[in-house]
Amino acid sequence: MPGTTETMRFAGMPDSGYPAEFLLDGSTSLRVRWVAPLLVNMAERSTDLLKYTGGVEQFQYTHARIEWVEDDPWNRRPTIGSRSAASVANEVQDLTVTGAAHRFPVGTVLFNRQRDEFVRVTGHVDGDTLSIMRDITGRIDETSVAWVATDEVFVAGFSMHENDNWVFRPTSLTTMPYNYSQVHSVGVQATFRMIETQQYGLQGNDLDKQAADTVAEQFVTMEQEFVHGDRFAGTSAIPALMGGIFDFITAANGAQVTDLSDAALVRSDIDDILQSLFYEVGGDKMAKTIVCAAWPKRKLSSFFSGAERLGPGTGQTAGVVVDRLNTDFGVLDILMHTAVRQDELYLLRQENHRMGHHGTLGRPQLRQLPPSSTGPRIQQAFYADVSAIHSGPRAEARIHGMSTTT
Repeated sequence: MPGTTETMRFAGMPDSGYPAEFLLDGSTSLRVRWVAPLLVNMAERSTDLLKYTGGVEQFQYTHARIEWVEDDPWNRRPTIGSRSAASVANEVQDLTVTGAAHRFPVGTVLFNRQRDEFVRVTGHVDGDTLSIMRDITGRIDETSVAWVATDEVFVAGFSMHENDNWVFRPTSLTTMPYNYSQVHSVGVQATFRMIETQQYGLQGNDLDKQAADTVAEQFVTMEQEFVHGDRFAGTSAIPALMGGIFDFITAANGAQVTDLSDAALVRSDIDDILQSLFYEVGGDKMAKTIVCAAWPKRKLSSFFSGAERLGPGTGQTAGVVVDRLNTDFGVLDILMHTAVRQDELYLLRQENHRMGHHGTLGRPQLRQLPPSSTGPRIQQAFYADVSAIHSGPRAEARIHGMSTTT
């Protein structure tokens, strides 16, 4: 009956330390108990984005600063400046193609679709300016036709006389983006007594738990810096930091960036930015993965809520979940992740992002430290020296500033 003391067939005085009383109604301190042998850990430690891009051992380097070489992309649709009408037939005029004159050698034929005019490159004024001969095929009266910056101009071919001397293509440009190496170094320790003290919920000892927690959490921080890192060379007071996706996928680096200014995300926002990438780098080089937080993922799924149906044999299962998005520009994988800001999404090209380590000793590892000289302790340490390559931002995009309520 309630209140009866069960002594579990042991004799002893209450509160003597032996035996431990157990009251059935729990009205006093519980002295004898059963604890499940498994520790429950609900910490968010997934590293799906890091796994998606291939993990932390994609390459090996041997310097505190890493660099990679990116070629200057050629484009069949040059961006132009405005151009006034010619004063005479076949006049040679300047045409602004900011930063891209080297891409179009003498002999390149350009076609302005809006003005129905073919012109031919005859020289290079400087890195931003071509010399062009107007209306080489006699289709229009160029003395009354001006070009504007919004005209669509295409590379329409290449033409030289058979006995022309060689005219050499201007030197192409390459860039060398760079990043810094970032060190992870954290130790764990336990006293001799703690090592051999049995604890509820642990399959190993206390040091094993500390080490396991440290390794898991350090891999999460590596993924976080892979996304949010701000490239910094470091000082005597502040360690070096590597730049992450956020640091490289910017308009200044050539990425397509759209600020929705708290407007709701709509399907056309995705299609518009994909179209921009298509014209920038082509369908085979453009981003094929959307990485986003929970709200943008819900919005993407909601675009297709009209298709929600209960089909035969589905029981009580209902709902529309979109993990791959079919578009006119290809199929996009969708990766929902807590590492991304709630009002943004990235469109990434998987192979453009890689994480590597310095030498062989910089590979992520848990090391057993020498015996402690300061006390009865066993010590271990996690160490990694890592960096990342984030190449080809022209192929990628970021949409941010979206409403997280509508």
